[in-house]
Amino acid sequence: MKTGAPVGSQREYENELIGRDVVWPAELEGVDFTDCRIVGGMLHATRLRRCRFFDCRFERVDASAADWTDCTLRGVTFYDSKLLGTNWTILHSLSATRWERSNLDGSSFQALQLEHGEWLECSAREADFSACKLKKAKFLGCQLDGTNFNGADLTQADFSRASGLSLQPQHVRLKATVIEMDALLRMASELGLKVAGH
Repeated sequence: MKTGAPVGSQREYENELIGRDVVWPAELEGVDFTDCRIVGGMLHATRLRRCRFFDCRFERVDASAADWTDCTLRGVTFYDSKLLGTNWTILHSLSATRWERSNLDGSSFQALQLEHGEWLECSAREADFSACKLKKAKFLGCQLDGTNFNGADLTQADFSRASGLSLQPQHVRLKATVIEMDALLRMASELGLKVAGH
């Protein structure tokens, strides 16, 4: 991509490196990105309407409170990025997406189909995953204080090394779900049980 050229000066980007020196407009509509690396971009509160991202990687991007209305994200990875307060429910499509070492505090994923989704060493405090389909999802090493999973299907989900997880067993679907001991103790307390030795 040409240095100094603003994003949106063309309608399609393929195999491009879009670095921190590139200017993102306040509003971007109907632009396609395929196999692109977006590094160090400031997309804070940017309106990304009807844009499509296929097999792209966001690195060290600040997209907190960005508006993703009717966007499509497929095979996208967010790495070491800030995505605070993002409403993912307004996307047109969200599939095969991975978040790694990113801050998702206060984000909403409510009622989305996110089977096999991956959140690795992320902070997702106070995030909303209520009524989500999270079968075989991974939340490895995540911080989940105050995160809402009520009504979610957590069949075969993996919460290894996750901290702050609090599940109300009567309000979530659990089957072969992997959780840490502290989360198990909190669930036992919710049911009025005590675990011997703890």
